[in-house]
Amino acid sequence: MPNRRARTRRKDNVIVETLSNKTFLKLSGILILIIVACVLIMTILNVNEKRRITLEKARIQAQIDEIYSATSKEMESLENYKTNQIIRLSAVGDILCGNNLRQYGRDYNSIFTDISRLLEDVDLSLGTYETTITEDTKDFANAVGKSGIDFVSLAHNHALDNGIEGLNATKDYLESIGIDTVGKSAETPEERVKIIEIKGTKIAILAYTYDNKKTGVNIYQEDLVKQDLEYAEANAAFSIVMMHWGDVNTNTVSSYQESQAKYLVGLGADIIIGAHPSAVQKMEVIQNSDFQDCFIAYSIGDYTSDFTVENANLELILNIQIFVDKEGKASLYKVDYTPVYMLDKGAKYKENRFKILDMKAEIANYGDKSDIDKKTYDKLVRGVDRLNSILGKSN
Repeated sequence: MPNRRARTRRKDNVIVETLSNKTFLKLSGILILIIVACVLIMTILNVNEKRRITLEKARIQAQIDEIYSATSKEMESLENYKTNQIIRLSAVGDILCGNNLRQYGRDYNSIFTDISRLLEDVDLSLGTYETTITEDTKDFANAVGKSGIDFVSLAHNHALDNGIEGLNATKDYLESIGIDTVGKSAETPEERVKIIEIKGTKIAILAYTYDNKKTGVNIYQEDLVKQDLEYAEANAAFSIVMMHWGDVNTNTVSSYQESQAKYLVGLGADIIIGAHPSAVQKMEVIQNSDFQDCFIAYSIGDYTSDFTVENANLELILNIQIFVDKEGKASLYKVDYTPVYMLDKGAKYKENRFKILDMKAEIANYGDKSDIDKKTYDKLVRGVDRLNSILGKSN
């Protein structure tokens, strides 16, 4: 009897082992099929993702080219006019050094490594310096100068944050490192308007900010502006007005920006470059009182900032060409721009946290020569789409 029970138990164990082996093999087979299916799905997804990115790159490239064409004004070839000149200008928006920017590390030069080449072959580069010079920000100012900026407006709402002494210290230090300035208030147009000579042509630069109840910088007032533009008209061949105006973090141009622009154009302004909104706004070309085209960029965003709002990180480097004929008459020749993006990699980066990216180059090189991640790539694509909605039909 015990032997029979033992044989029965052995037989049951064999059956269990057989069933276990079959189950294991079956489960293994199912697992292998699942793995193969997952690999195939991932492969298909990767192929589709690469195809999507390729098509997206082509779409973005076409979109950028379309915006470039829309903001360009071509004239006849100058090859046969050897005595004529083309003056090349670049303009950037507000130059800020916020708390995060100061704390991320001392090598501010790394912010500009990707885009400083864009300012190399120009005769003048302009921006609005919205940072008071202190011992903590001198290295930042030096890096801004090395990036290619050589002329700035001081007429903005933060100019007097450290009082008139801070404004004077900022002006003195910037000029000591080769960055010229305009925008500090004075009694006469001769002192308020900066006239510089480029390739034998005199260009007047004027700068104003909205009325922020502070004295020390040029506050926009029609009588003051009229005096200054009349002086510019009499003493220069071309005038550039730098305006600090508009509402913060909006792509919409305010009614008072438009009315002030019309007033400036009516007085003979040739170019108006806006700052302060920390967001890109529309551009347009209208005729001034001399029936010459006046180009208005209501806001080109910031040049440097540490704002967390994605819209504020979307910026432009404006490229302007001025045509000077053999009689010395200057007029607007061509305008285009380079879209750039102020990337913040996050607080975990103690060094090289911030960097200005050339959006067109980064999108084109994504997956090949670019080291940006998918999240950043998507931000750049969204940025170009946003630019197209703001600028594509506004010129």
